[in-house]
Amino acid sequence: MIQTEVKELGNHEYQVHVTVPQGEYDRIYNEQLLKLSRQAKLPGFRPGKTPPAHLKQQFGPKLHEDTVSELVQSHYVPAIESSGLIPAVQPILDVPAMQPASGFEFTMRVTTWPTVELKDVSSLKFDETIVEVDKSDIDSVIERLQKSQVKFEIEADRAAETGDQLHIDFVGVIDGEEFDGGKGEDVPLVLGEGRFIPGFEEQLVGKSAGDEVNIDVTFPADYQAAHLAGKAASFATLVKSVGKPVRAEDEDALARMLGFDDADALRADAEERLNEEAAQASFSATRDAALDALLAAHEITLPEALIEQDMQETTRRILQNMKQQGMEAPADMLKDEAFKQEVRIRSERGLKLSVLLQKVREAADLSVDDIQINAELDRQSQQYPEEQREQFKTWIRGQKDQMASVRESLLERKCIEYIVSEAKTKTITKALSDWQAEQEQA
Repeated sequence: MIQTEVKELGNHEYQVHVTVPQGEYDRIYNEQLLKLSRQAKLPGFRPGKTPPAHLKQQFGPKLHEDTVSELVQSHYVPAIESSGLIPAVQPILDVPAMQPASGFEFTMRVTTWPTVELKDVSSLKFDETIVEVDKSDIDSVIERLQKSQVKFEIEADRAAETGDQLHIDFVGVIDGEEFDGGKGEDVPLVLGEGRFIPGFEEQLVGKSAGDEVNIDVTFPADYQAAHLAGKAASFATLVKSVGKPVRAEDEDALARMLGFDDADALRADAEERLNEEAAQASFSATRDAALDALLAAHEITLPEALIEQDMQETTRRILQNMKQQGMEAPADMLKDEAFKQEVRIRSERGLKLSVLLQKVREAADLSVDDIQINAELDRQSQQYPEEQREQFKTWIRGQKDQMASVRESLLERKCIEYIVSEAKTKTITKALSDWQAEQEQA
């Protein structure tokens, strides 16, 4: 039977020394020897008939190495369980080269989650924010829609003006040679939006459908494609159509353009969406205040190994998000001290909150059942067309990580609601437009 000895190293780190009896070593060694004897093919011996002494002489180091590997795999988990420790990160294994004359030894460096005694939640003080929707917020939405919702009516002989939408074909060359990304067919372009290289759109003003024009431009020095930056290019361009912008004359026309019966239906939809945004804003602002108060009330020292692991995972997520958004991380970003410090701050905050919120869950006996999870999936599915909602929910239920994320999100919300209900809060009310302005400034 194995023996474990636990030594505290400080800051939630421990050394677990494991001793395996000689008899266990011999048992595994003989199993490896038997396995090798069935596989070995040595000159002068029939398969399976090689004498053990000869095998030990020929394959001694390999037999020992395989035995050690099997011993560690067999007793790694039982040794941790025997220690009574719950690792927060993967334990660090060390097999000493110098072994005792009898038996086998190895050690593990185990890092555990920090322990903390949750303070009385009713002693916390913070502001509870209530974000409300004003009529002016609805008016602003309607105004933005009136400006952004545009239909373009094609006119055969129209000379293009700023604000018109053109469809164009183009082929670009640099030093007489075509280049990657410099060709397009039936590309929509609204003059004045600045989507193309500076100087390109201006040279299309006044052109009509059927016109062919050579557009000469120079790529900006800081252009995102380095191989094109600062280079002069010429684009052979064909204007295929010119459409003038047509906007709704009034709210009823705007509503019909967007698929609503009338202005009242459009405003009701806008109000509903704004109320959803305001509710989320209220929770978000209050949650941040509650979590800040929770952190301020507790002093937690995190083990360095736990921080480093979370920093690696946080960095991986940042790089993954950048890639999904089509962004490439600068070569020196990961070495930048300011970036590393920001990641560390984010990791430390997240880890401390994980510890504290777990304590809140236990203290308040909070849990999430299937009914609440299904309700949340129903809520999330509303963003999709009705015919796709069941498909979305089925897909989510089949994703282990996604379901865990839904459960954790619901548990966090319950924790926040519990803290708010118990703490000493002061209610602050603000208009949605003011909250939005604060977010943009931040």
